[in-house]
Amino acid sequence: MPLAGNRTLRVTEFSNGSLRIAVKTGSPYVITSLEQIDNEAVLKISPGREGSNAHKNWVRDHTQSDEEPS
Repeated sequence: MPLAGNRTLRVTEFSNGSLRIAVKTGSPYVITSLEQIDNEAVLKISPGREGSNAHKNWVRDHTQSDEEPS
């Protein structure tokens, strides 16, 4: 599906029912929210470098301890 700014959105459905969502653009996108609303899964992504605060969202590795090594 064509989007503004020469971007494209592509959704691929797999035989197991899962979906892959791809945005072709020159700017990175980050997931800003993922919600289950009634019978819908709602995913919101925002451009990380186009004036939004989305670039401040960081993924934290929860496998590492919060404590500093002694």
